[in-house]
Amino acid sequence: MPLSPFKAKSVLIHLFIWLGYIGYESAFLFITSNITINFWETGSYFALIALVFYANSLFLLPYFFARRAYVAYAAGVVVLLGFYGMLRYGVAVYLLPRITDRLLSPYTTAMTFWMITLYRGIYFLLLSFGYWFSRNAVRLEKQKRLNEEQLRTAERSLMEADLAFLKSQINPHFLFNALNFLYAQAYPHSEDTAKGILLLSDIMRYALKDDDNNGKVMLEKEVQHLQNYIAINQLRFSNRLQIRFEIIGSLQFLMILPLILITFVENCFKHGELNDPAAPLLIRIKTENNRLHFLTSNKKRHGPKEKTTGIGLVNTQKRLDIVYPDRYALIVTNEPEFYTCQLTIDL
Repeated sequence: MPLSPFKAKSVLIHLFIWLGYIGYESAFLFITSNITINFWETGSYFALIALVFYANSLFLLPYFFARRAYVAYAAGVVVLLGFYGMLRYGVAVYLLPRITDRLLSPYTTAMTFWMITLYRGIYFLLLSFGYWFSRNAVRLEKQKRLNEEQLRTAERSLMEADLAFLKSQINPHFLFNALNFLYAQAYPHSEDTAKGILLLSDIMRYALKDDDNNGKVMLEKEVQHLQNYIAINQLRFSNRLQIRFEIIGSLQFLMILPLILITFVENCFKHGELNDPAAPLLIRIKTENNRLHFLTSNKKRHGPKEKTTGIGLVNTQKRLDIVYPDRYALIVTNEPEFYTCQLTIDL
């Protein structure tokens, strides 16, 4: 599998750092002792040192030290250093003498060899500590900045939403006084018109009222809002709409986030064919064990449809994600002739 550009760049950076360090040590030896490096020896030993460095920083530290398994980490370090020492011994005694005869530090005595091996192993082990801590510090700083940016974005979104709400808000007292006046004026002349005004007043009152109980309302009121919406649309179309509204189970003592269910019903009126007696709009509300099962199923309208942005459903799902995380399921079935939504919420 090819490396991603980011990983390839990271590998190149590490490679250049190692080459830079090898160049630094080689230049130091040449200046102080006039010793030139042996590429076989230097390459072999630094390959083993890199094994210690990355085994500690990429495995032992994150999997043991970071999880406070200090005894396991100490045991891992001992095993790692022992493994490194055995490999270095094999390279120094058996491999390098067979491929080169100009060794910078040939094997002389066991004491000297193991002292140098232990020193180099611990030295690069400590360097890997610094690398791991610095990398974590950079990652935490990036995460902190990302969280701050997300917080600023959320605050801006909240301010924009508050501003939009203030711009769109209507004085409720004026609205309901006006609707009551129109109802009183219309009732003597047209009972249907007066009924429509009364239904509109109830719909607006429900939509504009302040939420309490942690932003939730009684399920009975939410269902009544649906029934009012259906009733006012029946008045608009002279009771010709084919709608089957079913309630199974009890609605009492259950609470729900307001104006959730209405979005799905509005969608049916916007896009559904509601004049076919053979395929009426089905709205089913079922409750059992504090769980709500809500279903809408409508035949699709193939003629002109109301224009819509689809924002209502998107916002509804966002609200469900916030208030009912991992406690709801929404299944949408989009068939050639029918459109069905099934919403299940653990209330």
